[in-house]
Amino acid sequence: MAVRQATYEFADLASFLKSYEDQISKASLFFEAGALDTDIANEFKLDLIVPLLGRQGPIPAQVVHRGPDGSIGVHLPEIPGPVDDAFKKLFGFVGEVRDYLVASSQFVPRGDYNAAVKKLARAETSLAAAGEAGGRGPKRAGRGIPIPDTSSLAAVLEGPMSDRSLRDAMVGLAVQRMTGLLTVKYPDGMTRYGYWLRGGPVGWRTEPMNEDEVLGVLLFKAEQLTADQIKASLDIMKTEGIRQGEALVQMGLLDFSTLIRVLTKQSEFILQKVMADRQGDWQFHVLPRLPEQFLTSPLKVPSLLFRALYTHAREMSGGEIARKIEPSLDRYLAVSKESDHVIAEMQLSKKEQGLIDVIQSNSWRLREVFSVSPLGRGQTSAFIWCLDELALLTMADQEDESRTKARIAERIDRKKRQLTGGTHFDILELHWVCLKSEVQEAYTRIKAEFEIGRFKTAEPEQIVELERINVRIEEAFATIEDDTGRRRYRADVIEKDAIANSAEMLGKQGEMAIMRRDRAAACGAFAKAAELVPGESQYRDGMRRATSV
Repeated sequence: MAVRQATYEFADLASFLKSYEDQISKASLFFEAGALDTDIANEFKLDLIVPLLGRQGPIPAQVVHRGPDGSIGVHLPEIPGPVDDAFKKLFGFVGEVRDYLVASSQFVPRGDYNAAVKKLARAETSLAAAGEAGGRGPKRAGRGIPIPDTSSLAAVLEGPMSDRSLRDAMVGLAVQRMTGLLTVKYPDGMTRYGYWLRGGPVGWRTEPMNEDEVLGVLLFKAEQLTADQIKASLDIMKTEGIRQGEALVQMGLLDFSTLIRVLTKQSEFILQKVMADRQGDWQFHVLPRLPEQFLTSPLKVPSLLFRALYTHAREMSGGEIARKIEPSLDRYLAVSKESDHVIAEMQLSKKEQGLIDVIQSNSWRLREVFSVSPLGRGQTSAFIWCLDELALLTMADQEDESRTKARIAERIDRKKRQLTGGTHFDILELHWVCLKSEVQEAYTRIKAEFEIGRFKTAEPEQIVELERINVRIEEAFATIEDDTGRRRYRADVIEKDAIANSAEMLGKQGEMAIMRRDRAAACGAFAKAAELVPGESQYRDGMRRATSV
């Protein structure tokens, strides 16, 4: 069911500042696949967790785009005054820090920096040319990134493009954070080079050069540049010995942040082409360093692969996906520690991350996971299959006792922290906008997860903690399972305005669902609106109209 409240946490201050400059200040915000629940309502309240500021919101948000990959674009019609004031205060602080660093010569102004980068680019070009003339250093054939000489190195990985070996290798490179050169040789004589940094690609080139993949041509095809602008940029490249992206920035056609985004999209576009290729052979050579520094950050290949696989899996029939996982139903699931950082980068939705937490919380066989998964059975099957396909999940016939003990301790500690200061909704891991059926479902899942009999290897002191957790679970359920008790408790812990606003948003969502002739969504929205404000006749009337759709 679509939810009407969401939270997004920025990974660091830089990512917030960039998002504010590029999007929030323009009344919009884009979320990559998995950053928010895919079943978010068309109108919802958004909380942003910003470094140094903490939680800011709620901010009214309207979904204006839903990408096929699960990405979501939202319009922010109004930034509430207190939130806007907090943002301005933060930017004032950032400005003071910037001024201090410039004054103390720890930073240089952007103009001086760009001039220095230009001089450095010219020096690197001259040095590379001198090295090639003397037979030393990376090979630079025409335009493009220098090609490292790997003739004296043994490939650590290799295989044909016709199977899934390259896909599996890319996930392994991300897990191990490898740096090196991917070389793909095609039957027509073309060779493609991929430059890997700490587990992901940061740049590509082909030999001979494929003009259809260069930055200027891609921007021209996207109608972002004219032919005359491309010609002018090529003239600057030839005259000053710089890259086309730098030339476009110099011409004022791109700013630096836009250049980074465009280069990232270019790299992702080429990666998708490589993954679709089925002819040729590939090799990967580990390098201590790449031949030059790259502007873009490494692409998160496992995240891109996961979303593509997950979309494919969700399109399968229930029977088809069930047959794929059936051989593993009695095997024990685990997420290896080596894969933790990769999964953390995948920007999973709250429920998807909840399933990861469940797997890590105890020793579960796959068939047992369905009863405790926050996802539906079909989604759980698809999710597990995708992780297994990408080798981010391990399955074993026997329990690993040491790993099980570690996960038990971690899960108990996490739940203990949740009990401290959390509401009954938090204890049952529910949103406070919930119905009786959802309370019962959450209670069944949480009880199964913390059933003491499941923790056969727990220490005595952990059993005591488990008993305490179960007592709190029972208390929470007893309080909010009953309709009257739940509404009374909600009124005690949630602000009155928040309840009223949520009911109003749900009512609008229900009306939109009626217009779409979506009976289930309309009934669900009006049921929750009536749950929040039971005396409001318009929600009862909405429910009556929804049931007749």
